[in-house]
Amino acid sequence: MLVQLLTAAIALFLNAPPPESLDDPGRVLSAVAPEGRVLLAEAIPASGEGPRLVQETLGPALHAGSFLVVDVTTGRVLTAREPSAIRPVASLTKLLTALTVLRNANVETEVTASTHAVSAGRGGADAKLRAGEQFTVRDLLAALLITSANDAAVALAEHVSGNEAAFAERMEETARALGLTRTRMENATGFDTAKHFSTASDVATALTSAWQDPVLGPFLRMEELTITSRRGKSHRLRTTNRLLGIRADILGGKTGFTEAAGENLAVMAESPDHHVVAAVVLGSTDRFADMDNLLNWTFWAYEWPKETQTPPNE
Repeated sequence: MLVQLLTAAIALFLNAPPPESLDDPGRVLSAVAPEGRVLLAEAIPASGEGPRLVQETLGPALHAGSFLVVDVTTGRVLTAREPSAIRPVASLTKLLTALTVLRNANVETEVTASTHAVSAGRGGADAKLRAGEQFTVRDLLAALLITSANDAAVALAEHVSGNEAAFAERMEETARALGLTRTRMENATGFDTAKHFSTASDVATALTSAWQDPVLGPFLRMEELTITSRRGKSHRLRTTNRLLGIRADILGGKTGFTEAAGENLAVMAESPDHHVVAAVVLGSTDRFADMDNLLNWTFWAYEWPKETQTPPNE
């Protein structure tokens, strides 16, 4: 329920109704922060109590093409630059991959890695799966979210739908169910294509949904894990999210990178008073520095009334 409320609130604050068509992936849909202007929450009509800007500031200075911080409790956008601009999102795609798998598969079912799935992982992030190895859906979801494994993504897609193209159609069904009106998916990995894209605001909603899920949430905040195939072969997974080992306030997140997308990062973070925000940077040249600066600025610039605080996700 909270995810649906968050989606609706973001749409309200961004004042951006669903477009009639997304056939042109180059179209920028943000009507909120034109010409790269940074948006602050004080510039958005607010309803009810929520976080309050307490510092005089022009907003955070980042290298990212798009960024967004949203208060999870109220859905209020605290700061943003082009949050509705269509962009390639690289492996942030895997948030939607994981959510789609959960809608269509039993997590304890075993999956056999195909030769095609194994080859799909080469040249990018992978879990070093071998053709014929068998893992549970749960373990492949761990590989997908912890180490951003492309081979796990394709193996899961084939398990659910037989092939990646058919699975992408189910991903779009998941996107529609979450209210992601500016997201189009053509593959399970996040490889760049002309019609594979999303936005910072849609990514924030997908991340929040995955983080709240009892299966997916723990993987988003694990620094490492070892999974074992049915025949006893161990595969060690290490997180791609470097901030997990640096900032104690990071509650989970997902990375993404391709040449076209640049450096992407989406995290859930907790303020010193235990309030939770979702933060996204897209098209950065230094995603970890940008996110570090974005969170530092947010927790410096805003304060929350006690009645709107969100307890940490256990």
